[in-house]
Parts: sequence; C-alpha cells; structure tokens
Amino acid sequence: MKRYVLIILLFWVGTGIAQTKKWTLEECIDYGVEQSLQMQRQRLQNRNEQLSVRDAALSLIPSLNTISPYANFNYGRGIDPETNTFTNIENKTVGGFNVNAGMTLFSGFSGINRLRSAKISKLKGLKETENLANDLAIQIMNAFFNLVYAEESIRVTGEQVDNSSLQLKKMQREYELGRRPKSDLFNMQAQQASNEYQLIVCQNNRSNALINLKYIMNYQEEGELEVDVTTLLKMVPVSELSDAGSIFDKAMETLPEAIISRYNVRLYQLNLYATRASLYPTVSMNGGVSFGYYSNQSDGSFWSQVKDENRIGKSFGFTMNIPVFSGLGRRSNVSRAKNYYQDAQIVYRQKEQSVYKEIRQALLDLESVVQQYKLAEKKEEFSKLSYEAGKKRYEQGLGTIIDVNTTSNNLLQARYDLLKARMNYITQKRMVEFYKGVPLQTKVHE
Repeated sequence: MKRYVLIILLFWVGTGIAQTKKWTLEECIDYGVEQSLQMQRQRLQNRNEQLSVRDAALSLIPSLNTISPYANFNYGRGIDPETNTFTNIENKTVGGFNVNAGMTLFSGFSGINRLRSAKISKLKGLKETENLANDLAIQIMNAFFNLVYAEESIRVTGEQVDNSSLQLKKMQREYELGRRPKSDLFNMQAQQASNEYQLIVCQNNRSNALINLKYIMNYQEEGELEVDVTTLLKMVPVSELSDAGSIFDKAMETLPEAIISRYNVRLYQLNLYATRASLYPTVSMNGGVSFGYYSNQSDGSFWSQVKDENRIGKSFGFTMNIPVFSGLGRRSNVSRAKNYYQDAQIVYRQKEQSVYKEIRQALLDLESVVQQYKLAEKKEEFSKLSYEAGKKRYEQGLGTIIDVNTTSNNLLQARYDLLKARMNYITQKRMVEFYKGVPLQTKVHE
C-alpha cells in the first residue's frame, strides 16, 4: 500500500511539473518554426530543387531510348517470310529489339550551365527556408513580447487595484467616523472602479495576445501556454557603441535575404549563358543496335537463329545543327536575358542600401529606447514620490482626494511606460544582434 501511495504521489508531482512548464522565447520560436505550414511547403519545394539538380546532372550523360519488342506466332496457312509463298508450316517472328543511345557533345555549354543553375537554385531554396524561419521568428518574438507586456500590465494593475482597495476601506472607516465627506468616498469608489475596469482591459489584452501567439506558433499542445519571462525582466538597458559599417559587412555575409539576392544575380547570369548557347551549333553523337529473328519448323532452332550475326543491324553517326535564321528570336531572347541579369544586379545594390538603412535605423532605435527607458525610470520614481506626497498631504488635510487619485493614475501610467520601454529595448536589442549574425532560433531548419 505504501508503494502504491508513493507511485501516486510521484505521478501527481510529475503531472504538476508538466502542467507548469513555462516556454522561453527560444522554445516558442523553435516550436513555431517547426510547426509552420509555410515551412512544410518550403521543404517540399526544396525537395523539388534537389530533383532538378539530379535531372540536370543526368542530362549530361548519354541517353538510352526505349526498347519495343514484339512477337508474332502464325499458325496454318500463311506466307513464308523467306520464300514469299503460301505455306502451312508454323512460324514465329520476333522483332523490335532496338537499342538507341545519344549524347550531345557540344551545345554552347548549355547543359553545364543548367546544372550550375540547378545547384544555385537548390542553395537559394535553403536560404529561402532560413529567411522564412527568420520572418516567423520575428513574428513570434513580437507576439511573445506583447504577451509578456500584457501579463506584466495585469501584475502592475493588480497591485494598483489592491492599493486602491485598501485606500477605499480606510476611506469608508473615516467616513463612518465623520472624518471625511461623502464626496471623498464617492471619488475613491470611482477610482476603485476605474482601476478594476483597467484590470479587465489588461486581462482581455492578455487573452488576445495569447491567442495571437498560439496562432503564429501553430500551437498543437494540450493545456495552457505559459511563458517564462524571468530572464527577460532581468535585462537592464544600457547604451552600446556599435559600428554600422562592420555590422553591415557581417549582415551581408549572413542575412539570408542578402544571400538570396546574390544567388538571383548568379542565376540570371547563368540564364544569359544558356540563352547565348542557342546561337551556337549543336553537335550530337548517336548510335544503335537493332535485330529481329524468325523461326519455323523447317529451319534450325529459334535460339540458333537469334545468335546469327547476319540478322543484327548497327548504326553510328554524328549530327550537327547550325542555327541560321529564326526571325531574330534568338537574338531577342539573349537581349532579354541580358536585361534580366542587369536588373538582378540593380536589385542586389538596392538590397545593400536597404540593409544598411535598416541597420542604421536599428542602432538609432536601440539608443533611443535606452534613453526612453532611463526617462521612464525617472518618471516612475518621481510619480511614486508624487503619489506618496499627495497622499500624505491629503491625510494632513492640505490636499484633496482628486489630487491623490490623479497622482495615482499618473503612477500607473508611468509603470506602463517603464514596462513598454523595457519591452522595446529587448526587441531592438534582439534585432541588432540578429544583424550581427546571432540567429533568432536555436535550431537549424532545412
């Protein structure tokens, strides 16, 4: 019985631990990226790119055409294939054994360029997968921080509700003793109702933020999703000196979107090479073997005739296809391919400018939120002092309850601002680290 009780207790403790699991930001990102339906579609596309590489490689080796054998069995009166006369002798005819092989010897290196293009497309697909994972990670990160802000707002507002509730009870006693007018009691009751209303708003915001986070993560687990904010709330905003140029160089080496843009330039360059190949002659080599046999009752055995080399046909040759004139269509295709290649180069330069602008903006935003946090911290400190002073003045009969409620609301708003500044700092800090090459997710997705 003791052993059964111990097992039940262990099971209960284990269940409790499982139910109280809290998700960190990294766990939410890894889970969301792994469960994303967009990522599943991208992986299927990557498999197709791998097949394209295989097909492009196999196109460089000789091709073997189909073999179409046939067999006829004739009985009774018919034509003898050797004498061309009618006969009643049974005969068997076998044919259609044709084996043909061909290989392109030269086509302006179009086959090699197609293989190179397929390999680049495969690498581009992997980077598109990584870029999609980063986009999802940023969405999850923003949703995660919105949820954290909502939960912390509930905590801050709850403290305000508790404090105003104590003040209301104190006011009720003083009113009953005749020390405070009824108008002060009404004002305090209105303040309490306002705080409780704000708490309900925060709770609703938390519910919406949780729904949004689950949606982006494609959350499939049972039970409630609880987030771990211990590490985040310990981060202290500090100013940093960062060189935008060095971060830009690192970003252009590691950012998937920048690498994709470079791959596009290479793809259009290879497409230009392949299009130019249509202006050059094409040289091909081909060969084949064909044989057909028949047998009847008067000749030797069927297999002896199969081995007869006089019935085997062989072929071998070369073919050259020289383009002469096709209404300048080939020249137009080359011009279009050249324009696409130049356009891809311009797009890459635009991407460089865009990334540099984003980095400069991220650094400025990071420094700005650090200053905002410091000011919000001072505002929260002074608002608290103002509230304490206003409450003391009211107790001494030198102030009004309206002044106390005003300073109380100011303190609550200051705490909201401080919390928001902290969340903004964490967000901007992550983005700057991302441009420096620190991945947003811990798992590698291919």
